[in-house]
Amino acid sequence: MKKLGGKYPLIVEPYPEDYTGYEFITLLKYNDETFLNIIDNVYDKEIITYVLDLCAPSGVDAELILSIAQSWFYNNKDQHPISVEFSKLQLSRETQKIMRCFPVAYVSRVIGPLPQYAMDGPVKVKKRKRKIIPKNIEFINKTRYRATT
Repeated sequence: MKKLGGKYPLIVEPYPEDYTGYEFITLLKYNDETFLNIIDNVYDKEIITYVLDLCAPSGVDAELILSIAQSWFYNNKDQHPISVEFSKLQLSRETQKIMRCFPVAYVSRVIGPLPQYAMDGPVKVKKRKRKIIPKNIEFINKTRYRATT
Protein backbone atom coordinates (compact mmCIF):
# COMPACT_ATOMS: atom_id res chain seq x y z
CA MET A 1 0.00 0.00 0.00
CA LYS A 2 1.22 3.46 -0.89
CA LYS A 3 0.58 6.48 1.26
CA LEU A 4 0.65 9.33 -1.20
CA GLY A 5 -1.28 12.45 -0.32
CA GLY A 6 -4.29 11.31 1.61
CA LYS A 7 -5.00 10.52 5.20
CA TYR A 8 -5.34 6.84 4.45
CA PRO A 9 -3.08 4.73 2.29
CA LEU A 10 -4.08 4.19 -1.31
CA ILE A 11 -5.05 0.58 -1.96
CA VAL A 12 -3.30 -0.63 -5.11
CA GLU A 13 -4.24 -4.13 -6.18
CA PRO A 14 -2.94 -6.32 -8.99
CA TYR A 15 -5.24 -7.63 -11.69
CA PRO A 16 -7.29 -10.74 -10.89
CA GLU A 17 -5.65 -13.96 -12.05
CA ASP A 18 -8.28 -14.55 -14.75
CA TYR A 19 -7.84 -11.05 -16.30
CA THR A 20 -7.00 -11.23 -20.01
CA GLY A 21 -7.41 -7.59 -21.05
CA TYR A 22 -4.91 -4.85 -21.75
CA GLU A 23 -2.12 -4.65 -19.17
CA PHE A 24 -1.96 -0.86 -19.18
CA ILE A 25 -5.59 -0.20 -18.23
CA THR A 26 -6.27 0.70 -14.61
CA LEU A 27 -9.57 0.64 -12.79
CA LEU A 28 -9.83 3.59 -10.42
CA LYS A 29 -12.49 4.08 -7.75
CA TYR A 30 -13.05 7.78 -7.11
CA ASN A 31 -15.90 9.04 -4.89
CA ASP A 32 -17.66 5.65 -5.15
CA GLU A 33 -17.57 5.74 -8.97
CA THR A 34 -15.34 3.50 -11.04
CA PHE A 35 -13.45 4.64 -14.12
CA LEU A 36 -11.37 2.79 -16.72
CA ASN A 37 -8.13 4.72 -17.17
CA ILE A 38 -4.69 4.83 -18.64
CA ILE A 39 -2.59 6.36 -15.86
CA ASP A 40 -0.21 9.05 -17.08
CA ASN A 41 1.62 9.86 -13.86
CA VAL A 42 1.15 9.90 -10.11
CA TYR A 43 2.31 12.87 -8.09
CA ASP A 44 2.23 13.40 -4.35
CA LYS A 45 -1.41 14.43 -4.13
CA GLU A 46 -2.95 13.67 -7.53
CA ILE A 47 -3.25 11.01 -10.19
CA ILE A 48 -3.19 12.26 -13.77
CA THR A 49 -5.06 9.92 -16.06
CA TYR A 50 -6.80 9.49 -19.39
CA VAL A 51 -10.36 8.31 -18.68
CA LEU A 52 -11.41 5.82 -21.34
CA ASP A 53 -15.06 6.10 -20.30
CA LEU A 54 -15.05 9.66 -21.64
CA CYS A 55 -13.89 8.74 -25.17
CA ALA A 56 -17.36 8.28 -26.69
CA PRO A 57 -18.98 11.39 -25.11
CA SER A 58 -15.94 13.53 -26.04
CA GLY A 59 -15.71 12.24 -29.61
CA VAL A 60 -12.22 10.76 -29.13
CA ASP A 61 -11.32 7.62 -31.08
CA ALA A 62 -10.90 4.98 -28.34
CA GLU A 63 -9.33 2.43 -30.69
CA LEU A 64 -6.61 4.91 -31.66
CA ILE A 65 -5.91 5.70 -27.99
CA LEU A 66 -5.70 1.99 -27.13
CA SER A 67 -3.37 1.20 -30.05
CA ILE A 68 -1.01 4.07 -29.12
CA ALA A 69 -1.14 3.04 -25.45
CA GLN A 70 -0.34 -0.56 -26.32
CA SER A 71 2.64 0.48 -28.42
CA TRP A 72 3.85 2.81 -25.63
CA PHE A 73 3.37 0.14 -22.94
CA TYR A 74 5.50 -2.47 -24.69
CA ASN A 75 8.20 -0.08 -25.96
CA ASN A 76 8.54 3.08 -23.85
CA LYS A 77 6.66 2.69 -20.55
CA ASP A 78 9.87 2.76 -18.49
CA GLN A 79 11.19 5.92 -20.18
CA HIS A 80 8.32 8.42 -20.12
CA PRO A 81 4.59 8.83 -19.39
CA ILE A 82 2.02 8.23 -22.10
CA SER A 83 1.34 11.98 -22.40
CA VAL A 84 4.79 12.34 -23.96
CA GLU A 85 3.83 9.72 -26.54
CA PHE A 86 0.61 11.59 -27.33
CA SER A 87 2.60 14.80 -27.68
CA LYS A 88 5.09 13.17 -30.06
CA LEU A 89 2.19 12.09 -32.27
CA GLN A 90 0.61 15.56 -32.01
CA LEU A 91 -2.50 14.22 -30.29
CA SER A 92 -2.29 16.34 -27.13
CA ARG A 93 -5.21 18.54 -28.11
CA GLU A 94 -7.37 15.51 -28.85
CA THR A 95 -6.46 13.57 -25.70
CA GLN A 96 -6.82 16.66 -23.52
CA LYS A 97 -10.59 16.10 -23.71
CA ILE A 98 -10.34 12.85 -21.74
CA MET A 99 -7.53 13.83 -19.36
CA ARG A 100 -8.48 14.17 -15.70
CA CYS A 101 -6.68 14.78 -12.41
CA PHE A 102 -7.96 12.83 -9.43
CA PRO A 103 -6.96 13.92 -5.91
CA VAL A 104 -5.41 10.95 -4.12
CA ALA A 105 -7.36 11.76 -0.96
CA TYR A 106 -10.62 10.78 -2.71
CA VAL A 107 -9.35 7.72 -4.59
CA SER A 108 -10.17 4.66 -2.55
CA ARG A 109 -9.05 1.80 -4.79
CA VAL A 110 -6.81 1.15 -7.78
CA ILE A 111 -6.69 -2.12 -9.73
CA GLY A 112 -3.85 -2.31 -12.22
CA PRO A 113 -0.61 -0.43 -12.84
CA LEU A 114 0.07 2.90 -11.16
CA PRO A 115 3.19 4.28 -12.86
CA GLN A 116 5.19 7.08 -11.27
CA TYR A 117 7.76 9.13 -13.17
CA ALA A 118 10.11 11.62 -11.57
CA MET A 119 9.22 14.58 -13.73
CA ASP A 120 11.01 17.66 -12.52
CA GLY A 121 9.79 21.06 -13.56
CA PRO A 122 11.84 23.59 -15.44
CA VAL A 123 15.13 24.58 -13.89
CA LYS A 124 15.05 28.08 -12.48
CA VAL A 125 18.08 30.21 -13.21
CA LYS A 126 18.78 32.70 -10.47
CA LYS A 127 19.78 36.00 -11.91
CA ARG A 128 21.81 38.44 -9.93
CA LYS A 129 20.67 42.01 -9.63
CA ARG A 130 22.38 44.40 -11.92
CA LYS A 131 24.61 46.75 -9.99
CA ILE A 132 25.08 50.32 -11.10
CA ILE A 133 28.71 51.22 -11.76
CA PRO A 134 29.76 54.39 -9.93
CA LYS A 135 30.63 57.34 -12.19
CA ASN A 136 34.24 57.59 -10.97
CA ILE A 137 35.07 54.03 -12.25
CA GLU A 138 36.00 53.63 -15.89
CA PHE A 139 34.11 50.87 -17.67
CA ILE A 140 35.11 49.39 -21.03
CA ASN A 141 32.43 47.27 -22.67
CA LYS A 142 34.52 44.43 -24.12
CA THR A 143 31.77 43.11 -26.38
CA ARG A 144 31.59 46.44 -28.22
CA TYR A 145 35.36 46.79 -28.14
CA ARG A 146 35.87 43.42 -29.86
CA ALA A 147 33.21 44.11 -32.45
CA THR A 148 34.90 47.35 -33.61
CA THR A 149 38.42 45.94 -33.92
